[in-house]
Amino acid sequence: MDLLTTDVPHAKQFYADLFGWTWLSGDPATGGYTMALLGGQPVAGLSRKPSTAPVASQWTTYLRVGDIDAAATAVRAHGGRVLGRPVSIGALARTLVAVDPGGAYFGVWEPGDLSGSGVLDEPGSLTWNELLTRDYDRVQHFQLGVFGHDFTDETEPGGPRWATAHTGDGNPAYGLSEIDGEWPAEIPPHWVASFATHNVVSSMARALDLGATLLQGPFDGPYGVGAVLAGPEGEVFSLLVPDLD
Repeated sequence: MDLLTTDVPHAKQFYADLFGWTWLSGDPATGGYTMALLGGQPVAGLSRKPSTAPVASQWTTYLRVGDIDAAATAVRAHGGRVLGRPVSIGALARTLVAVDPGGAYFGVWEPGDLSGSGVLDEPGSLTWNELLTRDYDRVQHFQLGVFGHDFTDETEPGGPRWATAHTGDGNPAYGLSEIDGEWPAEIPPHWVASFATHNVVSSMARALDLGATLLQGPFDGPYGVGAVLAGPEGEVFSLLVPDLD
């Protein structure tokens, strides 16, 4: 995960106060890429958004690959779009940002020294990702073709389509949710990162005190009790008490 933001100091203060993160700024070889640490372990990244960036301030979900050049070719072959060329973050990783056929932005991560999040499912760390799309069938086919993700249908009777993506070893990777006609038309396809907490209400209240905006919840979802918020620059993220049983 990383956050693209115009006001780096404000973002650092907000997420440090909310999640207890500390920060490790990169050297010139990484372009100043900043890592968020929780208990000394990396949990997210932070980048300054250039004035020419074609996207809003946002959290980006990265999917790990073994060969980023092959992944870029596969993205194009299956109807997606790659934004620019792969970028090296020093020795940490090679990355790129792409758009799936449904219009959702995501990242691709070929690890170097940094394999990914050093902590998962602990308060203040990533616990789940969800991809919401209006082009459900095409995006599911895209994810299977590019990343080899298999899907288990989790749709409930009368509800919008929903599935869990699984990696080749069978582990759940993220959820795929259909944006149906009941959603406001202005909501775009997007990924939502969920950060773990022991108590959604208290964490939500803290976020609101720090300047966040509540978008949805609290609610009891399939993976725990959660709430969706927008951060200081409108970036969407979720708080979640994960159900790890």
